[in-house]
Amino acid sequence: MGIRDRVSEHPADQQRLADKSAGYRKLPGRSSRLMNRFVPLAVKAFFMVVLHTPLHPLLSRRWASLEFTGRKSGKVFHTPIGYYREGDRVWITTGSPWWKNLRGGARVRILIRLKACEGTADVVSDPVEAARRLRQILDAVPTLAYPGDVRIVDGKVSDAELDRVIAAGRKVMEIRLLPGS
Repeated sequence: MGIRDRVSEHPADQQRLADKSAGYRKLPGRSSRLMNRFVPLAVKAFFMVVLHTPLHPLLSRRWASLEFTGRKSGKVFHTPIGYYREGDRVWITTGSPWWKNLRGGARVRILIRLKACEGTADVVSDPVEAARRLRQILDAVPTLAYPGDVRIVDGKVSDAELDRVIAAGRKVMEIRLLPGS
């Protein structure tokens, strides 16, 4: 019989061990529902405030504010989003289910550098094109690799990694800006 077995036989030791374990599970650094909900909401609120104020140059070179309507609820949603732009086309990415609202030419508004632009959005369905555009987005906004669970090795994302992420469900959407936007 080892020392662990002898300690665990004493009820006081068992209670102390249980209390320590419960405390460990409640440490701030541990994952919790509250932190998993609060931190993203706080970050989103911070980004939205900055993107809609004169402080926008801090973020707006790589981040925009996207407004879209829920396909079932009809409710208007706003979210900060990292983007890559070429002329009248803007590409964005997400692993969250809200992308379903951007199918089939959905109307959106996107605030880029404090300028509101209207456009139509659609999901990039071709996996090769989606991977190519995802690389451009990640090159423009490297911090998107972390919430997107994209592995970066030596500062680069491999083609195989892009294919893996697209196959795992990350979506790339194209927004076609309307003339005059």
